[in-house]
Amino acid sequence: MTPSTTPTPEVIIIGAGFGGMSVAMELQRAGIETFTVLERQEEVGGVWQANDYPGAACDVPSVIYQFSNHLKPNWSRRFGSQAEIRNYIQQVSIESGVRPHIRFEVEVISAEFDETALKWTVTLADGETLLADVLVGATGQLSRPKLPDVNHRESLKGKQFHSAEWDPTVRLTGKRVVVVGGGASSIQVVPAIVDDAAHVAVIQRSPSWVVGKYDWSPGIVERSLSQIPAFLRAYHAVMWWWFEAKYPFVLRRFDGFRTFYEKVWRKRMSELLHDDQKYRACVPDYRMGCARLLLSNEWYQTLAREDVSVVRDNVVSMNETGVVTSDGQQIDADVVIWCTGFAATEYLAPIKITGRFGVDLREQWMDGPEAYLGISTPNFPNLFMSYGPNTGSLTNTITSMLEYQAGYIRQAVEHIARAGGAYSISKPVHDDFNAELERRLAGTVFTSGCPGWYSTASGKVTTVWAGPHTEYRRRVRVFDPSVYDRVEPVRQLRPRVMPTSSGTA
Repeated sequence: MTPSTTPTPEVIIIGAGFGGMSVAMELQRAGIETFTVLERQEEVGGVWQANDYPGAACDVPSVIYQFSNHLKPNWSRRFGSQAEIRNYIQQVSIESGVRPHIRFEVEVISAEFDETALKWTVTLADGETLLADVLVGATGQLSRPKLPDVNHRESLKGKQFHSAEWDPTVRLTGKRVVVVGGGASSIQVVPAIVDDAAHVAVIQRSPSWVVGKYDWSPGIVERSLSQIPAFLRAYHAVMWWWFEAKYPFVLRRFDGFRTFYEKVWRKRMSELLHDDQKYRACVPDYRMGCARLLLSNEWYQTLAREDVSVVRDNVVSMNETGVVTSDGQQIDADVVIWCTGFAATEYLAPIKITGRFGVDLREQWMDGPEAYLGISTPNFPNLFMSYGPNTGSLTNTITSMLEYQAGYIRQAVEHIARAGGAYSISKPVHDDFNAELERRLAGTVFTSGCPGWYSTASGKVTTVWAGPHTEYRRRVRVFDPSVYDRVEPVRQLRPRVMPTSSGTA
């Protein structure tokens, strides 16, 4: 029996960051109002709502790090701060009209596909259950802070917290502060706190490539022109293409240029640090572009200060007075700040997601998350992802990728409304796509022995897209139902009734 069509599919979107908001606004523009956004925090914004540490800011120019249909004309600086981006997303949620569809401070703990009803049952932390025809995972890659395995972590008498869980009650004035990590949050936190602390020790196992940040406050001419919608759209387009042109830098065949650029920045590091020990502690041992290039005009200048020390090692244990590195060095601390990133390769975790045949998504992804176009994975009908596996970009803005995915998901919802039923990506199609992706990634710098969160522990690259944004836009422009298997409802078996005996023995 063919299930009846669903004129207005019920859609549940998990997450109200850039990804979830992109999907919500795309559905609403198409006239689809039967959607609910579930957000565990008290406001929209995702990573920009959660990360409010000192110095938090974006490393992509604001003109392209925003929704293309809601261009803000009055950014205070070329690179938006955390507070300004958070406020921008909140304002868009109001202006776009999607805010009434958002439920705040609700946490999803599980989602299970019902093979009889062809619906998703979503369970919240308080026990409430919701039903949906379509489930969209938009939890992002930077939503779960990660702490390294360290012995005796709780023995420290002082304070400690992750940068994504900043404790504003902890005063750093006159304190000995240890910052663990050398990534994006660390290069923003350390310059922001160094004037307050008595001493800052940076412990980084794998230092980042940090280059100059061309940041400024717009002058009167730029501010005036940005008030003209046509100029703002043109400015957005020009900057988008400027960053798109940088894609070839990730290809290994451009290693000659990469080598030249690395030499330039090593020389620059040496000039800024004025210290051989600090220089050795800051020079990456991997190729430039292997991980995201970080932007700062203050990082090396801050590390060069006498009240800042740099240790190239990792923390293995803690005691009452501080931390101990793997070479046995004791570093005393009143406060330890963990700038150790996020569990970025554990997409949709810790939500337990169960698909057809009782398949658990975590088990299916045991060897690393995979999805067709980063959006659909086999055995999970009518489940679509925003910012899913291998859809990150290190050369252009992620907001574009999220909008392309939102358009694809909107078309999928419209198809389900017309045809009814549920659709699971064909496994051969999925496997062919990921085999192609793996082959292409082998020709990029991402497979040259990169540290950090772009790969799983086994070395499988699961976060970044192998091609330019223009290619991804083309590949997700049209939802093609022919690459999906239509899932028919499983008939419930009636319990067998044993006949009763009416005779006599």
